[in-house]
Amino acid sequence: KDYLYMKKFLLFILILVVVAGVCVVTCPDKASHSEALKDVLNTAITEELSGSGDSDSDAGFIMFGSMIGTGIGGLVIDNMLKVDNHFVCSIGTMTYDGKTRVVSVGIMNHVFTPGEEDLKKAIRELND
Repeated sequence: KDYLYMKKFLLFILILVVVAGVCVVTCPDKASHSEALKDVLNTAITEELSGSGDSDSDAGFIMFGSMIGTGIGGLVIDNMLKVDNHFVCSIGTMTYDGKTRVVSVGIMNHVFTPGEEDLKKAIRELND
């Protein structure tokens, strides 16, 4: 009976070690966090600007505004993003005005970022 419990326990430990090993090998780096944040920012800015355009003649201004906004946003992300690697996962933070906020979490080669709606809300607040 003890043998069966020991066998199950060893199998559990082996599976845990394999999963942890996969997480360590596939932990996203700073470049992955930066790219994911830039993609979400680009989509949010483009949608926000497109929503304010009333006609087809605004398309050029929307495209130009999107390029400028994502370019500046990309520079801000590159300069302010700090990524802490915790072996099995990585956490991206930004500090502004003395407040540090988690802006991305990476695990198993994927980076999770705030939703587009959260970014659109932040963009609107900046515009007000």
